[in-house]
Amino acid sequence: MNFLDAPSPDAEALNEGLAHVFFTPVEPYEFARDPDQPPPLRAYALIDASQSPDIAVCLDAFASPARCLFDGEVGEDLGEVAPWLVELTRFDDAWDWFLAEGYGKNWGILMHSRLELPRLKTQLKRFLKITDDKGQSFFFKYYRPKHLNAYLPVFDDEQMVSFMKGIETVFAESDKDPNKLHQYQLNPKGGLATSLHDLRRMGEPLMPRQPTEADAAVWLKAMREGSK
Repeated sequence: MNFLDAPSPDAEALNEGLAHVFFTPVEPYEFARDPDQPPPLRAYALIDASQSPDIAVCLDAFASPARCLFDGEVGEDLGEVAPWLVELTRFDDAWDWFLAEGYGKNWGILMHSRLELPRLKTQLKRFLKITDDKGQSFFFKYYRPKHLNAYLPVFDDEQMVSFMKGIETVFAESDKDPNKLHQYQLNPKGGLATSLHDLRRMGEPLMPRQPTEADAAVWLKAMREGSK
């Protein structure tokens, strides 16, 4: 990225805030992890490839593990418009790409889970097709932030527990203001606990501070004294 492509201060603050909320709880992998301890918390994105013709191509090319939720011939035929699950780390290309190209455009949702990618994919597939009160089946694109924010809060407790099985936290951008990030978790009673993060405000203190004239003066003085 050259200087002209650098994000604006507001965008940079949003990016820092989002990374802080999303990655701070994620635990590092340990090769000698205690088997009596729960698996590490992992960070994932579930992205709707129909939102851009480049999504499936990019996810297939990145080093980050990614799987289409559609299997077999269906996945081969519809992979370009299907939901894709990708595991993320703070400084990988897939995360930088999602920030630059997809966040704020209703591309997908973020989540924390202790399940490995294949098992989480199996869990998420269960909700791709649902039946309404009239017995009609249809695809449920819950992986679009706008849909998740509309439907998840109206699930009953049984639906909520079923949907969140294996998932510790779900994040979805606000369709009204991408600076706002919705967070959803199960409360101890099996209902929904929600919170709303102001990413730009959260990210501003995390941004690298530009040196001031006073900083420059101190550095120059130190350099002169060190050269004597």
